[in-house]
Amino acid sequence: MSELDIFTKERKKWIQFDKDTEVLIKHIGKEELNAILKKARKEASMSGMDAGIVSNRRFGAAAVHGWRKIGEPEQPGIIVGGNPLPFTPENLAMLMAKSTKFSNFVNLSAVDAEEFLEGIEDTKNAS
Repeated sequence: MSELDIFTKERKKWIQFDKDTEVLIKHIGKEELNAILKKARKEASMSGMDAGIVSNRRFGAAAVHGWRKIGEPEQPGIIVGGNPLPFTPENLAMLMAKSTKFSNFVNLSAVDAEEFLEGIEDTKNAS
């Protein structure tokens, strides 16, 4: 049998991004995904921006709630240009726009319901 992703409560989980970094991801269900895409299309048409870029940025903002180094949570875990990249809305938007690896990870992880069926951690102090 298959358990489907019709969750009644918000679900967030630290998901491993690479060997020493994890990202706090919120599950994005079908209804929320549709709302994100609708807002992105409207924003893109009003601003003249590419709808795909706007959608990706909005999706990242909804799905990503932090990142950290595994075993050293006070460290950001993501390095760009040799420098640690702290979690900020601006840095998130930049990664969603410029890093295929990060963007693909977020887009796939946030909609993967099976990832959120078990092991949901207490994330009250995570974001």
